[in-house]
Amino acid sequence: MFYQIKDEITKIKLKEINPDYLTVGMITLEELENSYNHFGFSSLTVEECKNDSLHLHGTLNSYYDYLFGVIVAINPGQFIKVQDRIAIYIKKNMLLLVIIEDKDESTKLKLLDLLDHLNLAKLSQERLIFNFLERFITENNSLMGDIEDDISAHEDKINERNLSKDFNYQITEIRKKLILLDNYYQQFIAIGEELEENALDIFQEENLHYFRIFSSRAARLSNNVRMLQEYSIHVRESYHAQLDNDMNKIMKMFTVVTTVFLPLTLIVGWYGMNFTTMPELTWKYGYLYIILLSILVAILCFLFFKKKKFM
Repeated sequence: MFYQIKDEITKIKLKEINPDYLTVGMITLEELENSYNHFGFSSLTVEECKNDSLHLHGTLNSYYDYLFGVIVAINPGQFIKVQDRIAIYIKKNMLLLVIIEDKDESTKLKLLDLLDHLNLAKLSQERLIFNFLERFITENNSLMGDIEDDISAHEDKINERNLSKDFNYQITEIRKKLILLDNYYQQFIAIGEELEENALDIFQEENLHYFRIFSSRAARLSNNVRMLQEYSIHVRESYHAQLDNDMNKIMKMFTVVTTVFLPLTLIVGWYGMNFTTMPELTWKYGYLYIILLSILVAILCFLFFKKKKFM
């Protein structure tokens, strides 16, 4: 589908495109294969669209009179599994989107929503591209809020000593999400900078500030993600510190117990030698004496360690 924008937005066919007017198009990969020659696009760009790579590289490459790139998009709520891949072609007075993969038609909905809210009186190609790309970064704002709440909840569990066995796994999953989000925003920073550079002189100089604003917003979101990454690292370190502290307490307890029973072991060994000259062996209260002596030594050791705050 193609839309030509003049005093109003008109849906047109491929052969009706007038290069003197701003046109927005959205086609499938199959339609691109049949029409790329009509637009003057390189076959290499078509082959890149067929590449099923899901890496968040997101750069725009300059060709003879157009820009081309592939955007890898993240759907809110499902962003561990990358869902959408959209190729974007930008020529003078044209923005063409190629749907490579978009199972939930979220990209189509973004475009239709954009067209419904355009201010035609102040519209330019630069503003149109800005408004479209901005939809890819603003819709994920709630995700960062949810992730921050999740990290905070894990921190509270540490403070409350309510640690689950899969705590470390959960933190690792959060960090994976943050790495993906950071890469996601980085691709839009690169795209915004490439658009602002205007190497092919497609855009009006006075409108390049739209792309500068877009890059700044993407960079700010990327910085927010990195702050959350640092927060998650802090929580993970607190978790390991808590584990180390618990282990130290256990080892301290074992040390105290071992130290307490060391003199008792000495007593047992001493009287276990069975020398005939030991008066306690023939004394009728010898057995009771050894029991009371062992209890007394144990109590004195525990009191000593408690006074020294070893327990």
